[in-house]
Amino acid sequence: MSNLILYSTNHHKSATLARVFEEYGHCLVYLPDPTEVCQILQREIFDAAIICADAPDETRHIVIACRDAQPMMPVVIVEGEDPAVNAEQARELGAAEFLKRNVEPASVLMHTEKALEAARLRAEHAYLIDQVMEGEKQVYLAGTSEAMATVRALITKVSRSRSTVLLTGESGTEKELVAHAIHQASLGSKHPLVKVNCPGIPAQLFESELFGHMKGSFTGATESQRGKFELAGKGNILLDEVSELPLELQAKLLRVLESRRFTRVGGANEIEAQARVIAATNRDLKAMVKEGRFREDLYYRLNVFPIELPPVRDRKEDLKDTALHLLGHIGSSCGLTASGIDKDAMHILKSYNWPGNVRELRNVLERSLVLAGGGLILPEHLPWEVQDAGEGTTDNEEFFNVRVNAYKKKLLLESLRKHAWVKKDAATSLGLSQRAFSHYVARFNLDNQRKSSRPIH
Repeated sequence: MSNLILYSTNHHKSATLARVFEEYGHCLVYLPDPTEVCQILQREIFDAAIICADAPDETRHIVIACRDAQPMMPVVIVEGEDPAVNAEQARELGAAEFLKRNVEPASVLMHTEKALEAARLRAEHAYLIDQVMEGEKQVYLAGTSEAMATVRALITKVSRSRSTVLLTGESGTEKELVAHAIHQASLGSKHPLVKVNCPGIPAQLFESELFGHMKGSFTGATESQRGKFELAGKGNILLDEVSELPLELQAKLLRVLESRRFTRVGGANEIEAQARVIAATNRDLKAMVKEGRFREDLYYRLNVFPIELPPVRDRKEDLKDTALHLLGHIGSSCGLTASGIDKDAMHILKSYNWPGNVRELRNVLERSLVLAGGGLILPEHLPWEVQDAGEGTTDNEEFFNVRVNAYKKKLLLESLRKHAWVKKDAATSLGLSQRAFSHYVARFNLDNQRKSSRPIH
């Protein structure tokens, strides 16, 4: 079942269209007020819009509102009694279909279903292309704040050199992404970027992992193996969570950084370490040096070109760009079409403090998109702890309505699951007519929830 919106000032024609569409399993929401159309587009997800306006400015206004609020939604323009736009103008506005004013309701249905099918195929094609091209995309650092502009400028400067880089910042501030950005822009971009998860290497295997070993050099060394520094060649090597290295391993790493040479375990020949080192940590290395938990000489070897990544709470002006950028990738990886974030949901996201930074934001957006079943993320799709951050920062009545809608959705889903998705029985148990129940199912996009067994909290 598709959830459609119809704007028209002709009540009789609208009622006829609604009957035809409902007979074929579609839910058609009819609104005669253009202001109400613009408002509902910000609150609810629609699969397509049908616009029957007489005035040219009115038609353009509503079509542009559709494009801005839900960019992936196809728009069907039906010529009004007083022709508002012609076919060429409709195409310029981005309309999927343009129909003459005397068109039969069955024809409107046929062309709307054609537009719906084309939109579905476009979404599937975009998803497949994203999957194929995932490894070939350039790294994109979202945000236009002064803090992110500084980070980008530092990346540009250091990428032209072979200097050692130290990335610092709280957990989840995209240090690995910045390392990839440095690598892509660096002189060694044609060579590998090799990542080393420092705390994940057992102490007894540290030298072997980083510098390689010769066959028979220790029990289990059945063949010679190159280490991470050799594999990186003239590229870059990322030492992630370098602060977690034990002191004895810090000394071994320091020797290589000082001499730029190493020897495989069990080997005799020295090998040149050509890779540029990028170290990353979410700890305060200066404080660790004072506490005797990190070598001072290693700290200075790593801290040649420091780049500090700001937490999300200090650059809230970047949150919208970051969230929409992440949402595009999340939609592709989940196989869901993401059309955006409702303005009230965005306001709530900006009110939250994000202790887990970008990583937490990504997790919240993925959960919310799955709950929404694709399309537009609404406030009720957000976790309660994030919604609570918006309390008191939005209009009280508006926030109350958000909570009420979330509770309605919860009741509807519980009833549907209890009655094995037999809508007639679910409606009866809630004391609703089938027509009212169908309206709510369409409004909250609940049919998509049938595919997921996740409970709503």
